[in-house]
Amino acid sequence: MIRVVKIFLYRGFTPINNKIFKLDTTLNFDCYIQRFNGFAILVKSGTLLDAKILSKLAQKDLQVYVATNDYHAYKHYYHTHEDKKPQGITHALNLEEEIAHSLSISKALAQQQEVYEKLKLIYSTGTNLLNAWLLKKNEKLLPLEALETLAENLVEIMVKNKITLSTFNGFLDNTYSLPTHLVHVAFFSSLIASNCNLDLTDQKQLTLAAMLHDVGKTMLDDEVLEKPDTLTHAEYKIIQSHVDKSITLIKKAHVSNRVIINAIKQHHEKLDGSGYPSGIKEDRIGIFGRIIGICDIFDALITIKPYRGAYSTYNALYLINQDYQTKLDMKYVNILIQNMR
Repeated sequence: MIRVVKIFLYRGFTPINNKIFKLDTTLNFDCYIQRFNGFAILVKSGTLLDAKILSKLAQKDLQVYVATNDYHAYKHYYHTHEDKKPQGITHALNLEEEIAHSLSISKALAQQQEVYEKLKLIYSTGTNLLNAWLLKKNEKLLPLEALETLAENLVEIMVKNKITLSTFNGFLDNTYSLPTHLVHVAFFSSLIASNCNLDLTDQKQLTLAAMLHDVGKTMLDDEVLEKPDTLTHAEYKIIQSHVDKSITLIKKAHVSNRVIINAIKQHHEKLDGSGYPSGIKEDRIGIFGRIIGICDIFDALITIKPYRGAYSTYNALYLINQDYQTKLDMKYVNILIQNMR
């Protein structure tokens, strides 16, 4: 009989990346799958991964979990067997062509009848644009006008239609990359904004700020950004520096709007003062910073990192609702919860 462990996810289990399992290796931790109110053991510690077991563990849509108190064992397995191949963009993109596609997207959207297809087109255009910029980031400024055009079109669709998180299920990438993260956070921020009585100008500014909020990470070492272990104090300071670096990059691209600049500057601040870079709290944190901060955390939880799996939408929002009550503005979290399906 399968043993089911009834422990809530955010207390006892952590999702892991099931792409890291390797043939003819031995597990040193139990692997679980979620079942109703608990978790069932899928493969036990000590199992040698033959082809049959590996195919079961590596199923495309299967989310595998490890007990939190065994996470150190998983990290050891991950470090021992991780691929050393470089991550990143696998095909060439032309920045000028992607800018042109973005600037003319209104015409392409007009040819689409379904809201889903319109959103999918904005998503693919935005991620391609940011990927193309990444390839040229040392030579080219951020393509601000193209990003503004995408933000404006996204907001218009959100305002005119009833959009929920499930609307995005078919096309959002479930594996983290910076371009997809920026567009994800823009989508989630726009969804919240369309449900909280912000005027159209504010919605467009918020969505653009969300598309820009983490661009400073392009100036940091990937080894620090993707480190699966606890960060040292020095490494944490490096991570925190991405906020100031983001401000530097957007100012170079001639963003002078203080609302957008403050939104990016404040998206890691927390209501209880535990955030960074300034440690401000409560009313000193603007609405835009609060919303982007929530969406930033939400997307980090629901996407796969090289060293970690993804929480489901439900479990990510459950975790945020339980563990961030004093840190995040819950009225905006509740908008995501109310628009889950």
